[in-house]
Amino acid sequence: MSSMITTGPFLSASLALEHMARSLYFSGLLMETIEKQKEYELELKIAKMTGDSEMIKQCEADLAIIERAYQVTAMLDFDDSVQ
Repeated sequence: MSSMITTGPFLSASLALEHMARSLYFSGLLMETIEKQKEYELELKIAKMTGDSEMIKQCEADLAIIERAYQVTAMLDFDDSVQ
């Protein structure tokens, strides 16, 4: 996503606003992912207590996807500098 303003007195403010909006969006996604992870961990615990092998496999697969999403996110280069 590139900024519409490329020159002028409002460039710094425009970049800061864009950075803030992006940060808020990704923070929301992270919170949603954490909630899903908690949900899957609880479901996995219940599945293990009941001995439901199919549910255990599904929960472990869901948790593996979330773990991979964390790894991919950690590899992304977020530029925190504001001009």
